[in-house]
Amino acid sequence: MSERAKLSYLCVLLLLALALVGLSIANALQAVNAFQQERNATKAGDVDTIRPWMTIHVISHVYHIPEDYLDSSLQMAKANPLHRATLYEIASHKRQPVDQLIRTLKHIILSYRKEHPGSSPSVQLLRPRISNFLAPVSGETKV
Repeated sequence: MSERAKLSYLCVLLLLALALVGLSIANALQAVNAFQQERNATKAGDVDTIRPWMTIHVISHVYHIPEDYLDSSLQMAKANPLHRATLYEIASHKRQPVDQLIRTLKHIILSYRKEHPGSSPSVQLLRPRISNFLAPVSGETKV
């Protein structure tokens, strides 16, 4: 093979490698963006972010709903071994689709929020912090 053919072959391989790196970077940025959007939605209390891997304890913590309220709404005792199980495991034990259990939990959370206004994390996130509006007094600068 001539030197020119080898160089052409290497250039094609280099361009192919650069294209693959570019695609990988684009996919990584897309994944980071999707993660950030889901994280922000979860922080805002969006019930559409409930996933089958979550437990009742996690849902209680993330969506600011008392764990006892969720347990009683789902007719689960605290002593039940499924108390710390994932939604997928609970649905499997109850012989129902996990999507149905998630829909039930969404309804329970939204009902709780209607009964207890101000319990939604989105209300807490929208409150401005007073420290954001305080300016240094008499021209002093913070170090």
